[in-house]
Amino acid sequence: MGRPIKPRTVCSDIERTFVPEDGTSERVIRLTVEEYETIRLIDYAKLSQQACSDMMEVARTTVQAIYESARFKIADAFINQKTIVVKGGHYALCNHDAGVRHCLKNKKNRNKETDA
Repeated sequence: MGRPIKPRTVCSDIERTFVPEDGTSERVIRLTVEEYETIRLIDYAKLSQQACSDMMEVARTTVQAIYESARFKIADAFINQKTIVVKGGHYALCNHDAGVRHCLKNKKNRNKETDA
């Protein structure tokens, strides 16, 4: 029996859908909330993988694997004009202090509950 998966800490559990410009794609790529969070922290917030792992409270190697998976899925969606749906995963909402940089805890786009 394998090790249980530790929930990854995320600052927002909002679900999103990204549709190709023509809006006609029926092919869907599913990105988990934690994959979205790694893209947000590493590519958008410009954090290192180590800083991202500290925010998500997991090992850097775990973040590296999540990030690699997310980048492949996004590339597949861009190249093959697929819809990206951000939903689900194995995560818990953060308990960061209000002043933590790059945390969405106090933003209004953070949901109160998860469906993970």
